[in-house]
Amino acid sequence: MRYNILFMNKILVLLCLLANTLTGLAQENVTVKFRVNASPLKNAKNFGVRGSLSPLSWDKTYLLQDADKDGVFEGELTFPKNADAPLEYKYVYGDKNTVWELEGQNRFLLLDSTQVQLDDRWNVQNAFDLNRLPNISAEKLSEDFIVLKKALLAIHPGLYRYKTRSEMDSIFDHFQKVFAQPLSHREAFLQLTRLTSSIQCGHTFPSFYNQGVLVREVVLNQKDKLPFTFRILDGKMIVTASVAENANLPTGTEILTIDGVPAKTFLKETASLVKADGPNDAKRYADLNTFGVGDYFEAFDCYFPLLYPPVDQQYRLTVKTPGSQSTEAITVNTVTRSERTGALMQKNPDHLNKADQLWKLEFWENNTAYLQLGTFDVFQLSFEWSQFLKNAFAEIRKRKTRHLVIDIRWNEGGQDEVLLFIGKNIGKQPVKIPQRQDRVRYRRITPELRPYLYTWDSTFFDLSRRTQPLNDDYFLLTGENTTEIKPFDNAFGGETYLLVNASNSSATFYFAEIARENKLATLIGETTGGSQKGLNASTMFFLRLPHSQLEIDIPIVGSFSDDKPAGGIPPDVPVSQSLADLLKGEDSVLKAAKALIQQRN
Repeated sequence: MRYNILFMNKILVLLCLLANTLTGLAQENVTVKFRVNASPLKNAKNFGVRGSLSPLSWDKTYLLQDADKDGVFEGELTFPKNADAPLEYKYVYGDKNTVWELEGQNRFLLLDSTQVQLDDRWNVQNAFDLNRLPNISAEKLSEDFIVLKKALLAIHPGLYRYKTRSEMDSIFDHFQKVFAQPLSHREAFLQLTRLTSSIQCGHTFPSFYNQGVLVREVVLNQKDKLPFTFRILDGKMIVTASVAENANLPTGTEILTIDGVPAKTFLKETASLVKADGPNDAKRYADLNTFGVGDYFEAFDCYFPLLYPPVDQQYRLTVKTPGSQSTEAITVNTVTRSERTGALMQKNPDHLNKADQLWKLEFWENNTAYLQLGTFDVFQLSFEWSQFLKNAFAEIRKRKTRHLVIDIRWNEGGQDEVLLFIGKNIGKQPVKIPQRQDRVRYRRITPELRPYLYTWDSTFFDLSRRTQPLNDDYFLLTGENTTEIKPFDNAFGGETYLLVNASNSSATFYFAEIARENKLATLIGETTGGSQKGLNASTMFFLRLPHSQLEIDIPIVGSFSDDKPAGGIPPDVPVSQSLADLLKGEDSVLKAAKALIQQRN
């Protein structure tokens, strides 16, 4: 009998514990009361909300109600309490076609209290308090680091191009300790960038464009940008256009300090984060120049606020205006990228706002055509790039143009097809393509890494039929390489001038190299980015880390020319932008090109 009583007591204790557990679970819910003013829409049908966490989803609309027909929709949902990750959501409406608010953005809500009352407005983003976003735990970051290290060791073809094994081992040991502690999303992004920049590869970095919505919002899209654009001339930070509401910053103003830090110091530290090949620091500094072009992410905008976050959305500057011998201390309010672009467009309707504006054809005096190609990432263009070039060269031939200026400054690269197409249009004889050895680090991606990798060409998950052993470190990627291209019969027969600068890397580096080696054009400007030793590029893997959801670009193929130097392609006519010309609104490199054409005429 005593045994039975003890047994029953144990059962009662277990039942009590279970009841308490269930009660505790019941308390771990969050009731969210949605309320959104959508009155500007006028009779929106099937208005509701979609989101990232159940019971919401991105595929089905949870309908909200507007009982009094005043355009304010309301509803209530219960979510499991989750203080580690925010709920992402957006409002939508429509019958057959769903209309979404906030293009390119999501709303965020932390489910860290028992009840939340929302008061939103259609298509108006709410400020997100970064201080409430919890850190990523040390355990999760450590697991992410293990995935990242395994992926880099298994895949990256240039891991030891500029670093020895011992140096890379020390780098990994350092960042293993860094990621063994809790970090905010912003700090994790910064430290990950420090790691990838140490590899010295122009294609390896946490891409601004491939990050998830949360990372883009809390790391890249905050109101922490300087309210002006600038150029770096002779190591100095020079304002080119300002939208600061509370300070006078005319074009040519030199920024001497920001929050007491000398420009030389913060430019050097920010440049160290920029992706570039080998010791080509000119490329790193070139990428700091900020133009405020539409939806483009610019390196300084992304990195500087992580290194030097503003205080109360303000920066304290020491400046020297043009012609002044004295300095002045001012305070500027920070802006978002979109706010700065909007203000720049109000001041100047011709301000660059989209990729289409980076391509244009003009005809100058002296029988000269000017073809600007500001990007080879042609997927960003709304028009068909090849048709644009066909039409451009047809018009050049029609006008019997004698001189052609092709401007690829500030163009990092993109599709190789563009440079090959141009080569066919300007070559006077078969154009030889510099040959390098293509190497990869693997034959087949392991099942362990496969869930974290994605790419546009799935054949690169298994290269076993396209590779052969080369040495202990590499496999040789086999297959036919383009050795030369045959010009079109009606190719341009006049003089070509190629304007280059340190931004040119990837496809534009190769364009400059091909043009110089084949004497296709006279190169004018500055030494390019890239490396004559070869680049790590071709197809890319995008590695999405499982916990932080940070994404890293990892190139798959390395091209190697071990007998060449690590620098870029030097120009035939070296020219840099001068401050004097900038103050006059003139382009020093274009001036030099026009002067050379005049001389040859």
